[in-house]
Amino acid sequence: MVDQQAKMVKQMMDLQRNTFDGMINNMLMSLDQTDRMLNVFLDQSVWLPEEGKKAFKEWIDGSRKGCETFKSAVDDGYSRLEKCFTGWERPQYPLECGMMSAE
Repeated sequence: MVDQQAKMVKQMMDLQRNTFDGMINNMLMSLDQTDRMLNVFLDQSVWLPEEGKKAFKEWIDGSRKGCETFKSAVDDGYSRLEKCFTGWERPQYPLECGMMSAE
């Protein structure tokens, strides 16, 4: 019973992690596309001062860095959570606390 529950929890975590990875990858692809489009726009905009072009580039770079930082924090959280369920075959807690008898 506990093995089945652990397996279900692992499957749910895998599903959530895969969903999160897909979302972040889509976000990063959108940022790459926005960066390419913005670079074309900025190269053709002779009327825009260099400070404005620099601000746009910093905005894209900051967005990408924030996305990558968020992804690494969530990946770290998933890694820690997986450690909690690795090798979880039989619950030891109830026996250690005297909640169940070891028959």
